[in-house]
Amino acid sequence: MMKLTVAILALTLCNATAKASQKKKIGITLNAGGNTAGNAMAGFMRGFQQQTVKINGEDRPALEAADYIAGSSGGSIVATIYHYQHSTTNDELLDAAGPNDPSQITNEVLDTIPENSMFPVFSAPVFPSLQIAIPVALATGKPFWPLAIQNLFLQPFGIEGGKPLSSTKIRDDVKTTPILLTSLVGPVEVFPFHLDSVINRDIYTEYNENVPMLEMVGEEDTEFHDIIDEINEVTGGGVTDVRLTDLNILRSLAEDNGFQLNLPAFGTATEFTIPLSGSVATLEYEGVENQIDAAEPFDIEGPLVVAYEELSSEDNPFTLETLLGMSTDILSLIPPLRTLVDSFSPVPLASRPISASIPTTDGELREVAFTDGGINDLSGLPALIKMKPDRVITCFVAGPVDAGLSDGPEVASSISYQVFNIFGYNFGLVDVANPASIVSGRVLSHLFDLYSNGENQLVKLVNIFESLRDAGEPLVTTLEGLDVVTNDFWGIEGGWKVDVTFVHMFGVPQ
Repeated sequence: MMKLTVAILALTLCNATAKASQKKKIGITLNAGGNTAGNAMAGFMRGFQQQTVKINGEDRPALEAADYIAGSSGGSIVATIYHYQHSTTNDELLDAAGPNDPSQITNEVLDTIPENSMFPVFSAPVFPSLQIAIPVALATGKPFWPLAIQNLFLQPFGIEGGKPLSSTKIRDDVKTTPILLTSLVGPVEVFPFHLDSVINRDIYTEYNENVPMLEMVGEEDTEFHDIIDEINEVTGGGVTDVRLTDLNILRSLAEDNGFQLNLPAFGTATEFTIPLSGSVATLEYEGVENQIDAAEPFDIEGPLVVAYEELSSEDNPFTLETLLGMSTDILSLIPPLRTLVDSFSPVPLASRPISASIPTTDGELREVAFTDGGINDLSGLPALIKMKPDRVITCFVAGPVDAGLSDGPEVASSISYQVFNIFGYNFGLVDVANPASIVSGRVLSHLFDLYSNGENQLVKLVNIFESLRDAGEPLVTTLEGLDVVTNDFWGIEGGWKVDVTFVHMFGVPQ
C-alpha cells in the first residue's frame, strides 16, 4: 500500500512538471505533532525520494520537483534537517533504499536503519540533550529551548550552532525553499504571564458572542450536518460548538482588543515574515495583577518582512536553532513542563523567551517573544498558500480526537481538527480556559471557500476518504480548483485557485 501511495504522489508531481515551459509551483507541507509527527513526515518525504519523475528530460527523485517545503512544529524539524545538513546524501538521509511495504517492516529491519538517516533522532532519548543544554543556558544567558533543539536534532547531522542564519547555507543539491512556522506572543517583558493569563481570551470570548453556531450552514446541506453529528457521536459530544469562521469579525475584534492573540509568523532561508496585512496594527498588552505591569503598545505595518541580517547583532546572532526553537517551542506553552525543566536548574530557564527585535512603524525596534507555530496551524498550509503555489501536497497524521480509534465513521473525526478550519469551520472556541490552546489559534487559518466549484468540499473529502478506507486503499486524494479566500492574518490575497492533494496517515490498510 505504501508503494501505491508514493506512486500516486509521484504521478501528482509528474503531472505538474510534464512540460518545463509550463512548470508550476509545487509545495509540500509537513504536519505538527512532536517527534511522532517528525518521524511520520520524514517517512512521507522518503516516499518522494524513492519515486522518480522527469525533470528536464532526466529521471530524478520526485522530491526535486517541489519548490517549497513548509513545516509546523515537529514537521519543521524534518524540513530543517533536510535543507541544512551537509553530512550525507538525500538517499541516505531518508533511507531511500529501505523497504516501503509495511508487511516487510519488522523489528529486525528497523534495527538496520542507517545511523546517518533522519529517523534515529526521532526515537533517541530526549533527557540527555536537555541536561546538556541547562549549563550552557546558565553560562550564556541564552534561551534554553534552542540549545536543546541544537543538541537533539541539529548537532547529530553536523549542523553548526551559534552561526548567523544569514550565513548558514542550504545544501547545493536541495532546490526547495524551507518555510518554518512560529507565533508572535507579545513583548519579552510580559512573557510568559501574558501567554498564560491574557492572550486570546477576550477576543475569542467576544467572537463566540458574535458568530452564530452551525445553524448558519443551510439546513439543506444535510450531508454536512450528518458529518458533524457523526463526529459528535464519536467524540462523546465534544464538538457541539461548531462555528463558521468570519475573518472580518476576527479582524475587527483583534483591533478592538489590541491584537492580543497568537499572531502567525514564519521564516524562510533568507527572511522572517509577520504576514499580518491590512491597516497599521496597534499591539497592546495588559498587565496581570500581582504578576506584571502592562507593556508599552507598539505599531506594526505588515506584511513585515525582515532579512536575518537585520535581526542579528554581533553579540546576539539570529541562528538556525533560534528559528527552529521558535517553531517547536511547546515547552513555553505548558506551565507544568516549564516547572519540570526549572526544577533541574538553580534559576528559571524555561521562562526565558525566544525572541527577536522587530521594527515598528516609528522606526524603533521592539523585542518580542515567539513560540510554537502549532498554536496557529498544524499543517504548514497557510504560510505555503501565501507563496501562491499552483499545487500543494499536504500530509497530516491523525489528531487527538481520533486517538485509539480505528474502523468505522471515525475518518471524519480524524480530520475535523486539522482540515475543517481551512474551509472556515472551527470547534471548541467557547472554551478559553487554555488561552494558548491550538484550537483557538487555528481559527485564523481559513484558506479556502467551502463551496469551491459549487460543491461542499468537506463533504466531498470525507466521502472520498471513507470510500478509500472501506476499499483498503491509502487515504490520498486531490481537491482541484479550490478557491483561495483573503486572509489578513496570514497576508493572503484571495481570488485564485489551487489544487490540494490531501494525504492522511490514518492507520495502515491490511
